[in-house]
Parts: sequence; structure tokens; C-alpha cells
Amino acid sequence: MIDLYNNKYDREILKQNIYAVKLLDILKTQTIDISFAVRYILNESYQLHKDDTMITVKDVLFYQPHISKSSLLFELFTYSSDDDSIDDFETVSNKE
Repeated sequence: MIDLYNNKYDREILKQNIYAVKLLDILKTQTIDISFAVRYILNESYQLHKDDTMITVKDVLFYQPHISKSSLLFELFTYSSDDDSIDDFETVSNKE
């Protein structure tokens, strides 16, 4: 298991462990880009924990101050594909 509070991880490691950690913990401890925020953090498909379902655009902007509101909103409204996603939870869990 990865240690989000003591280490920084790249996008690929975060994606590989997306179902093993809380999205809120990623948001609070890692530096993510706009694309990751939209495709994973704000995407209901990956929100498995109750805390994760409560994440808002305001939270992303608070914990990721390098992301601008206008850029995040633009990405949210223009994002329409899931081509950078990973397998669904059931597929991932059955591999183990």
C-alpha cells in the first residue's frame, strides 16, 4: 500500500492505486493536475468512500492551489471521454 502522507507519487502510481486509497487523501497530500482532478477525484465512478463523495470543486481548488478555477471548470465542462481511465473496481479486485 502506498503512503500518501509521507511520500509523493506520480500520476501512474496514483492511478494504479486509485481503489486502494481515499481520493480525499490524494487531494490533500499529492500534487495533481487538472486532468487527474476531473478524471478521478471529481468522477463519481471512483468515489468509493463516503468522504470522497463529498469532494467539491471548492475542495480541489483549496487543496490544489496551483489549479485555477476557470481552468478546472473548463476541463469539467469539456471532458467527455474516459480514455485515460483504468479498469473498474470489480475488474481490478478480481485480478488479485
